[in-house]
Amino acid sequence: MFRPNCGRICTWTVLRAMSAAASGLALLLVGGCQSYQRRPPDTAGHYAEFMRRSPESPEVKVFADALRTRATPAPGETESFDPSDGLTCAEAEVVALVFNAELRLARLRAGVTLATAETAGAWEDPTIGVDLSRIIQGTPEPWKVFSSVGLTLPISGRLEVEKQRAGAEHAAELARVAQQEWAVRMAVRRAWCEWSSVQAHLAVTREFLARVDQVLALVDRMEQAGELARTEARLFRIERATNNLELRTLESRARQAGLRLRQLMGLPPDAQTDLRAGALGPARASGTPGAGVGTDAETLARRSPAMLVAQADYEAAERTLELEIRGQYPDLQIGPGYGREDGQDQVLLGLSVPIPVLNANRRAIAEARAQRELASAAVQTSLEQVIAAVRAAEVNLDAAARQRQAWESEVVPLTDAQYDDATQVARLGEVNALVLLESLTRRQEAKVGLVQAARDEALAVIDLEELLGPELPAPPGPAGPTQAPPAPGATPSAR
Repeated sequence: MFRPNCGRICTWTVLRAMSAAASGLALLLVGGCQSYQRRPPDTAGHYAEFMRRSPESPEVKVFADALRTRATPAPGETESFDPSDGLTCAEAEVVALVFNAELRLARLRAGVTLATAETAGAWEDPTIGVDLSRIIQGTPEPWKVFSSVGLTLPISGRLEVEKQRAGAEHAAELARVAQQEWAVRMAVRRAWCEWSSVQAHLAVTREFLARVDQVLALVDRMEQAGELARTEARLFRIERATNNLELRTLESRARQAGLRLRQLMGLPPDAQTDLRAGALGPARASGTPGAGVGTDAETLARRSPAMLVAQADYEAAERTLELEIRGQYPDLQIGPGYGREDGQDQVLLGLSVPIPVLNANRRAIAEARAQRELASAAVQTSLEQVIAAVRAAEVNLDAAARQRQAWESEVVPLTDAQYDDATQVARLGEVNALVLLESLTRRQEAKVGLVQAARDEALAVIDLEELLGPELPAPPGPAGPTQAPPAPGATPSAR
C-alpha cells in the first residue's frame, strides 16, 4: 500500500513542478511581450493638415521663438519672426525647417537609430528548461524531474560597447540630419535668389515698356506728320511686342519660382503667402570667409557638414570594430536549477564558457577593421573634396563679384548717360528715332545684365556657405555650451 501512495505523491510533485515552471514562463512572456496593431497611413487626415499649413501655424511660431532665445543665434535668425507682413528669406528658412518633407523623413530615420540606441546593450533573455524522465523498471521513485534557469553573464563587456556603437551610429544619423537641414536652408536661399531675380527682371521690363509707350506717342505723331518713316516707326512697335512676350514669360517664371519656394517650405501650392522681396538674394553672411581665409583643416573638420558626417561615420566604424573584438571574448553562461531524484531534492548549477579557438569572431573582426579603414579614407577624401570645392567656389565668387561691379560701375552708368542724352536731344526737337530706340534698348539690356550678375554673385555666396556650413558658435560661457532648439518632429537626442 505504501508504494502506490508514494508513486502518486511523486507524480503530484512532478506535475506541480511542471505547472509552476509553465506558470512562471507564461507570466514572463505576458509581461515582456508587446502587442501588434495595424495602423494604415491616414492620407485623408494628412491631406487636410497639409492644406491648413501656413507660416503662422503654431509649431512654426514655437520653433521661431526657440531660435530667438538661443544664446548664440545663427546669421539671419536674429530678426523677429512676423509672417503677417510677408515672408523674408530668413523667415522662409524657418518655415522650411519645420515643414520641409525631406527633413521630416530625415528626422524619422534618425528616430530609428535612436530606438536602437535606447534599447541596445540589453541582457539576453533567460531560458527555462525542464527535464523529465521515468524509470520503466519497478522502483519506489520512478520519476526524475529537473528544472533550470539559463542566464548569460556579460563578463566580456560587450554590452557596454554595443551601447556605445549604437550611440555613435545615432550621432552619425544626426549629423546627416544637420547636413540635410543646412542643405534645405541653402536650397531656400537659392530659390529665393531666383525668385528675386525674376521679380527684378520683371520690374526692369515693366519700366522699359512704360518708356517705350512714352516714346511711341511721339513716334506716332512724327509718323503722321511725315517726319519719320513707317519702317523706322515699326521698329518701336516690334520692340514693344517682343518685350510684352518677354513680360508674360517672366510672369510665368515668377509663378513657378513661387511654387518652388512653397514646396521647399512644405506649404501647399495655393497657400496665401506673401513673399517680401528685398535686396536681390541674401547678403553674404558674416561667417563666410574670403578667399583662402578660415578654410584650414581644423576649421573645415569642425564646420563643414560633409566633414562632420564623415567623421561621425568613422566614429561608428571604430565602435563597431571594438564591439567585434569584444565579441571574441566569451560570456559566462550559468544555469541554476532544482531537481528531484530518488525522492531527494537536489540543487543544480551549470556553468559553460565558449573557448575562442576555432572561430574567435575572426571574420567579423576582419570586416570591421576593413570598414574602419574605409571610413578613415572617406574622411580624408571628404577633406580633399571640400578643400577643392571651397577653392573653386571662392574663385567663382570672385569672378561673379567682378562681373557685378563691372556692370554696376561701368556699363549701367554709360547706358544711362546715353539714354539721358538722347532724350534731351529729343526734347530740343531733334529726334533721331533709331538712336533713341538703341539707347533705350541698351539701357534695358544693361539693367537686366546687372540683375543677372547680382543673382550670380548671390548664388556663388550660397555655394560657398553650403560647403563651409553654419558659422561656428561662440565659445561657451559660464552657463555652458549653447544648443540649437530641435525642429518639430526631431528626436530627443537631436537637442
